[in-house]
Amino acid sequence: MRFVGRTVVRLMRGLSLLWLVCVCRLANLLRGLFKGARADYVMFELSGPLPELAPQRPWFLALGPLGRPTLTVESLHGALRQIAEDPDVRGALFLVKGSQISLAQAQTLADLFDRFRGWSRALYPEAAKEVVVHLESCGGAEYMMAAAADRIFVAPRTEWMVLGLRAEPIFLADTLRKVGVRAEVVKVAAWKTAADTLERSEISPAHQEQLEWLLNGWYDELVAAISRGRDMNDEQVRSAIDSGPLAADEAVRLGLIDDLAYEDQLAAKLTATGEDGRILPFEEARKALYRRPQLRHRRSIGVISLTGMITSGKSRRFPAGLPIVGGSTVGSATVQQMVRAALENDRLAGILLHVDSSGGSALASDLIWRELTLLNRKKPVVAYLGNVAGSGGYYVALPAQKIICQPTTLTGSIGVIMAKMITAEALAKIGANRFAVQRGENADIYAGDRPWRPEQREKVEEQIGYTYSKFKNLVAEARQLVPEALENVCGGRVWTGRQAHERGLVDEMGDFAAAIDSLCELAELPQDGSVPVIQVTSPQNRTRPPLSERSLEQATGAENLADLTDTFLALLQGDISSLLGRERIWLLADGLPKSR
Repeated sequence: MRFVGRTVVRLMRGLSLLWLVCVCRLANLLRGLFKGARADYVMFELSGPLPELAPQRPWFLALGPLGRPTLTVESLHGALRQIAEDPDVRGALFLVKGSQISLAQAQTLADLFDRFRGWSRALYPEAAKEVVVHLESCGGAEYMMAAAADRIFVAPRTEWMVLGLRAEPIFLADTLRKVGVRAEVVKVAAWKTAADTLERSEISPAHQEQLEWLLNGWYDELVAAISRGRDMNDEQVRSAIDSGPLAADEAVRLGLIDDLAYEDQLAAKLTATGEDGRILPFEEARKALYRRPQLRHRRSIGVISLTGMITSGKSRRFPAGLPIVGGSTVGSATVQQMVRAALENDRLAGILLHVDSSGGSALASDLIWRELTLLNRKKPVVAYLGNVAGSGGYYVALPAQKIICQPTTLTGSIGVIMAKMITAEALAKIGANRFAVQRGENADIYAGDRPWRPEQREKVEEQIGYTYSKFKNLVAEARQLVPEALENVCGGRVWTGRQAHERGLVDEMGDFAAAIDSLCELAELPQDGSVPVIQVTSPQNRTRPPLSERSLEQATGAENLADLTDTFLALLQGDISSLLGRERIWLLADGLPKSR
């Protein structure tokens, strides 16, 4: 019976492939009918944020005017693969208009450009396609990405604004004192700086040291990328950066830009024949692209994306400007349901864990870690770290068989912190009278009306020490680090991806696609793009645990309004720990420098 079953499966796959070949041949024969949709260059516009994956949205949004697909790194990967297979398209054109990409995303796009050219060379060695970038604005991350292109154009009035990197944390302790508020903080080491801006009036030596090595790492990556892309030595690049900002014609003279052109002049500039090249957006050009048959593999790779602050309970969305938890949160109960759904889905051969989080609740991080550990015993898990995966964001990646990130990703911050705000004086200033009645010696340990008593602070330090010890033990076991090496990378220190790789905290440098290839290898699947990659969502029918009632996208406005009210009450009472759930211990790497 097993032999018969395998024979039937092979027969069905053979028939499916034959059908696919016929469909593709017919479509390619009909391409002549779509001459108006044939493009010399296929265009993409980069403006605003560029997420790695398309956000999960209710199905009905796709039916209305808001249904236009979001441009993502994932969708770009698929589109460029299609373009690379077309014998008539000369290249891909990227119009960059107010893009908000980070350095890590710039490196991801640079990797994607290289991969696109590789696909093209493999099919058409004599007529490889090119990548062209047109910049309306020219900042560090935008230009880092553009340097990986074959040609760079800018508008004549665009300034070359690659000025280097700068971090300027603002310390609010003196400001808070003026309104009667003071922060009390317990942390594992001086490098755990998540609450320094609330507790201190000036930067500490350890904080400054950490910013120095992070900016050094980023700056070296920026210079190396420009040097490699523009065929210049490091000294020339550093000199250009120190001379900035530069007018567009000066940037052309120095070899940083290839030519000046307004957007309407690109069609003539892109061809050497004097005739205008035909430029079409991908949405218009795709129907006339050459099609090659490729049978999709019967098994898939699942992606679980953790983006935002890690909290207990279900995932939520808050207003973007809200302190500490602005934007989306990653709820442990929601993630538990997603992981269990992935475990029960027999068609998923492995799971890619995408992490873009500065951490959050220690308890929630540990609950997610446990679920992923159980999953990894049955199916291979690979972690891909996005812009930042610090503290709790790194904690949840530890069960993975491989951890992959970009050289400019921020990660590490292996440490623990606890804080509360003393608000008694502030409440008195506004005439708010607090009267507390309690039972239990330490019922007020998290209250904001008084500082910790010595015995309470000792208790807090014990909690911090216990959590930190467990965190370090998990890192030592997962990364196979000896105690001496462990101490040199922990203590709350934050690292760039390359620095983390040198210290054994991550396995490889690479992008999302490289992480998928690595996972396919572990799952014994082909790495030719035939394996479907799908996002894992929280299942509709939940049997356990009962607390996980809705996915992040299904939370109602009334619930979020209640969450927002609780948040402001917590701030007023000084209980900033409760913003991360009911836990008080943080695995948090907040206040990190931005890489744009």
